[in-house]
Amino acid sequence: MGWAKFAGVLVFVLVAMGSAGAEVVDSGGDVGWHTSIAIDQNGYPHISYYDYTNKDLKYAYWDGTSWRVETAFSSTRDVGRYTSIAIDANGNPHVSFFDNTNGDLMYASRTTYNWVVELVDSTGVVGYYTSIALDSNGNPHISYYDSTNRDLKYAYKTASGSWVTEIVDTGGTANVGSYTSIALDSNDNPHISYLDSTNGTLKYAYKDALGIWHIETVDTGGTASVGMYTSIALDANGYPHISYYDTTNGALKYAYKNASGWHTETVDAGGGGNVGWFTSIALDANDNPHISYYDASNTDLKYAYKDASGWHIETVDSAGDVGQYASIALDSSGNPHISYYDASNDDLKYTTKQPTIVNLQGGITDLNGNPVATASMQINVKDPSSGTILYTETLNDVVSNGKFNVLLGATQELKLWSDKKYNLIIAVDVDSTTFTTADVTFGDNSPSGDVLEFYA
Repeated sequence: MGWAKFAGVLVFVLVAMGSAGAEVVDSGGDVGWHTSIAIDQNGYPHISYYDYTNKDLKYAYWDGTSWRVETAFSSTRDVGRYTSIAIDANGNPHVSFFDNTNGDLMYASRTTYNWVVELVDSTGVVGYYTSIALDSNGNPHISYYDSTNRDLKYAYKTASGSWVTEIVDTGGTANVGSYTSIALDSNDNPHISYLDSTNGTLKYAYKDALGIWHIETVDTGGTASVGMYTSIALDANGYPHISYYDTTNGALKYAYKNASGWHTETVDAGGGGNVGWFTSIALDANDNPHISYYDASNTDLKYAYKDASGWHIETVDSAGDVGQYASIALDSSGNPHISYYDASNDDLKYTTKQPTIVNLQGGITDLNGNPVATASMQINVKDPSSGTILYTETLNDVVSNGKFNVLLGATQELKLWSDKKYNLIIAVDVDSTTFTTADVTFGDNSPSGDVLEFYA
């Protein structure tokens, strides 16, 4: 029996809501600039960000029940821009940031009870575009931009507690080192992506076991200017993967290195629009890239990931002007978590995409109101923003004596963004359908507080 013979195709709106999903984390003033996210061993998100109203560094984390928000560093100075966060083995946050008043690179770490703030580098105006990573001993390594000398710099903390700073790339007469991002390999050697502003190229630097820096040009862009909003991650073999913005073409790009050299791809061309600002990248257990970014043309938060079939692009949040300062991290199951700024409401927001179980129960009758003896159903979940079918399941002979009770996502994985609306398209081989109950279990395996909304 072909589905073309089905008499009814019903379209509803599904909204999956989770215990810690797409929500406002902090709305106390104009907050949420320069967000950075990391996931602890429990799978809980930690976010550093800038409070523009009070000119402070702030920090938020999920404790398993609710969001906790703290001011990590408050001063009479303007502090907290260009934050970057990493979480150590004990679940403690480490944050690099910029002191805008004094033009210094700063670092803050939190123990169980309090924050400790340190001055890292004050030679000139330094500390724009900070990025932090922790080595195997939990010591911080930071890449950043020296605005005075227009250089890429790198700082790390030794076991004795002292800071060491290095110039990585002076670029000669060029302006290099903005939009930095850092990652450490299995030997704790740093790898940094960054922009050569003078030449409009994406560059990459890494330090070898002998302490020697090597510098490579990844993408010259041809006639285009490329390399803004870089973000780097290393795969299981230690090869770099970089997301970045193509300024000339207004597109999101991706570069990766393997044994044969560098390869570049356009991920989202935006249909002639302007997409790819504030990129952030993470790799899953299979070394597939996941990228969060801002669509400046439509003022939306977007997400792209690559698997064996190619790139997949989703609009995650389109409620107002949302998605600036996006940052992504994956939990141990490979589920994405994103922090970002809501410019319409001046709020810090967060969302996650988790395995979802949808329980549909109801009754099916014929035109005379008699229960249908047996019937099959075909169910599709569609992203209304892109029109992409995200999930399809055929359920054969699931209707018995006019009743059905089915679980979507039980036999094949269904992942949905929390609080995002989807089209739930149900095709049946009868003339009318009445849904009596509906429930969603989102991520936490508990239906409490979860919602499935149906609209004709």
